Amino acid sequence: MDNPSLTELLLRIINNTLKHFKLAAFIVIVPTIIVFILVMWVIKPTYSSSAIVTPPSSQSSIGNISSLLGAGMGSMGSLLGLSSNDEDANAVWTILNSWEIHNQVIDQFDLVNHYEFDGKFHADLLKTFRKNFSLSSNNENMFEITIKDKDYKKATRMVEFVLQKADSAFNYFKTTQARLSREYFETRIALCLHDIDSLQQEFIAFQKDNNFYEPTAQIEGTLTYLGQIQILKEEVNIERSYEKLRRGEDSKKYDELTKRSRTIDQSLNKVLSGKQENVGLLSLKKTPDLVAKYLRMEEEIKVQVALYKVLRQQSEQLRIEEAKTLKNLHVLQSPWENDKKISPRRGLILMFTVFVFTFIALIICNFISFVENERQRKTILAVEWEKFCKYICFWQK
Repeated sequence: MDNPSLTELLLRIINNTLKHFKLAAFIVIVPTIIVFILVMWVIKPTYSSSAIVTPPSSQSSIGNISSLLGAGMGSMGSLLGLSSNDEDANAVWTILNSWEIHNQVIDQFDLVNHYEFDGKFHADLLKTFRKNFSLSSNNENMFEITIKDKDYKKATRMVEFVLQKADSAFNYFKTTQARLSREYFETRIALCLHDIDSLQQEFIAFQKDNNFYEPTAQIEGTLTYLGQIQILKEEVNIERSYEKLRRGEDSKKYDELTKRSRTIDQSLNKVLSGKQENVGLLSLKKTPDLVAKYLRMEEEIKVQVALYKVLRQQSEQLRIEEAKTLKNLHVLQSPWENDKKISPRRGLILMFTVFVFTFIALIICNFISFVENERQRKTILAVEWEKFCKYICFWQK
C-alpha cells in the first residue's frame, strides 16, 4: 500500500472526526462551557494598582557632606555612615521589599481573612502576599510598585499604604543616620577645640620665649638694620682711614672715629648673637630653626581651625537633617482605582480550551475509526483491543 499524501491524510482525519461528530462536539463543547462558566462567574477577577516613584534625591544636606568635605574626605563620609544617592536608592529598594513593610500591610488590611488563608505558618501568608506584590526599576531608574488583588480599591489603598510606610521608614533611617553622625561631629568638635587651645597656648609660649612674633617682618627688619650698620661701619672705616692719612693716628677725630667703629661693632655683635631679640631683632643663626617651628605650629593651628569650621558646618547641617520631616519619595504616578481586570484572560483561556479539546477530539475520533477498521480486517490489534475492553469492563463490574 502506497503512503498517503498529506492532503489525503488530512481528509481522512476530517472524515473520521465528522463520522463521530456528536462525540467530537461533546468533547469540545462541554469543557468549553465549563471553562466559560468558571471564568465568567466562579473565578474571581484580579485587578492591579501601581505607582511610580523617584529614588531619594542627592541634594539633601547629608548627600552634600562628602563634596563639602572635599575630594580627599570621601572616605570619611563612608566611615560616618553618610550615604550617597545610589546607597539611598538601594536603601529604599530594601525597605520596599522588607518583610516589616509587608507585615504591616497584612495587619492593616486583614489579609488573613481577605485571602481566606488557612495555613499554619505566617511565612506562607507572607509568600502569598509577595506573589501579588512586585517592585521593579524602569528605564529611567524610577521605582514601579505594583500590587494585585481581587478588590481594585483595596489594591490602590495597599499601594498608598506601602508608599507612606516606606517614606516614614526611610525618613527614620536618614534622621537616625544624621543623629549618629551629628553626635560624632560634636565629639570631634570638642576634641578639635581642645587641640586648638593647646596649640595656641604652646604657640604663644614659643613666641614669648623666643621674642618671635612675625617672622617676615622681623627678618626683614633685622636684615635692614644689619645692612644699615654695615653701611655705617664702612663709612666710619673710610673716614677713619682718610683721617689717618691726613693727620695720623694721634688726632682727636681719629680717636672718636675709632670709638664709633667699636660701638658699631658691638651693636653688630649683639644682633648676631641674639642679644637684641627683646626689640624684635633676630639672630640669623637661630632664625631658620625658629622660622621652621613657627610655620609648623602656625600651619597646625590653621589646619585645626579649618577642620573646626568644617565640622561645625556639618554638625549644623546634620542637625537640620535630623529635624527634617519632608517627604523623601516623590510620587510621579499616583496609584488609582483601576477597575480593568488583568486576570483571568477570558478570551485567551476560551481559545486555548477550544484548541486543546478540539485536538483531543480529533485524536479520540480518529482512534475509534482506526479500531473499527482493524476490527473489520480482524487484525491482531483488534483482538488485543477486545481483550483490553473485556478487562476494563470486568474491572468496572
